[in-house]
Amino acid sequence: MIRVTVGSSSYAALSGLQANASRLAALQAQLSSGDQITKPSDDPAGTVRALQLRGDVKQNSQYASSASDAIAWMSTSDTAYSQVVTIAQQARTLVVQGLNTGANTGTSNDAIAAQVDGLKSSLVSLANSNYNGRPVFGGTTAGTSAYTMDASGNVTYVGDDGAVMRTVGAQNTVQVNQTGPNVFGTDGSSTNLFSVLSDISANLRSGDSTSLSADLAKMDTAIGQVSSAQATEGATYQRVQVAQTVQSNNNLTLKSQLSSIQDIDLADMAVKVTTAQTTYQASLQTTASIQQLTVNSDGTWAAVV
Repeated sequence: MIRVTVGSSSYAALSGLQANASRLAALQAQLSSGDQITKPSDDPAGTVRALQLRGDVKQNSQYASSASDAIAWMSTSDTAYSQVVTIAQQARTLVVQGLNTGANTGTSNDAIAAQVDGLKSSLVSLANSNYNGRPVFGGTTAGTSAYTMDASGNVTYVGDDGAVMRTVGAQNTVQVNQTGPNVFGTDGSSTNLFSVLSDISANLRSGDSTSLSADLAKMDTAIGQVSSAQATEGATYQRVQVAQTVQSNNNLTLKSQLSSIQDIDLADMAVKVTTAQTTYQASLQTTASIQQLTVNSDGTWAAVV
């Protein structure tokens, strides 16, 4: 036979009351915060997984930021490329016009040469296109310019051959730049775009049609060089766009997994809180009833009046 005393009954009732109160408080904390895990002890394994997922989300955000920066850099470059090709084509048209010796005089050739000089100045400005204060064709130089032009019209590359890299995904690093020599030709080379324009200007003024014909071929080579560099960056641009799509999909997946671990089901939690409140109220009533009992001299219980 097990003997049950009023004291043991009161102790058991109080223990149950405290347990129900603790459960209700925990559920209310989850409901108010919206989180299933309010402290590591709520779900140790879930806490570890949530921390891993938060790290993955942060890393994915870093990849996305890097990809956006890469797109912005290459968009600046692409705009410059297109304008460079347009101006170079205008210069080529002027060369053809200068070769029309039957229609041009020395004076008109000088005027054409002046136009070519103006186009060269415009090309230097485009070659110094900047993104966030950095010349997009200057490599990794700390300066703000990729090219300088002296009073005599000589254009010199002042950047370096550094590659600007961006990590846009796991094991996915891309080069987002092309250096000036890769785009406009090496300084001093026969197909350097700026040197070709200088030669064209000089040959127009001297009326050297033979050299102008050779300049026309060099101009075509220089334009092809610019277009090739633009195509290379275009391929990289598409690669980064693919990486952005992957990042977007990964972000949705990771946040969905994280939500399943740490976020509450609001409807389900509301039911649990209501049930816990009902249980707690019942515990209060039961405990209050036990506290009002006493023992008679014959061993029976009686309510305290």
